[in-house]
Amino acid sequence: MSIKQDKELDAKLMNFEGDRYDVVVLASIWAKELKKKDEYKNQPNAVVIKVALDAIISGAVSKEEVLKVSKENLEAELRAQEEARKEAERKAKEPMRL
Repeated sequence: MSIKQDKELDAKLMNFEGDRYDVVVLASIWAKELKKKDEYKNQPNAVVIKVALDAIISGAVSKEEVLKVSKENLEAELRAQEEARKEAERKAKEPMRL
């Protein structure tokens, strides 16, 4: 982000009428989701957080969308962990082959 964009973000945040604490929580959740995308993978956390915060404040991303995407990704991660656990159990039960 440029200095001009930083100042615009600061102004949006200062003039924001909603709950600033909700914005911070939603932005941190959204930043975590953005870090999973290729375009933000190698970006510094500060840059990703600013992008996420701007998206939340500007309304580019709604609270509902953030929560929906986060929930879907969490459920997918839990399913993958469960599958990995089941696979490890299956392999542990197999007789050892020499």
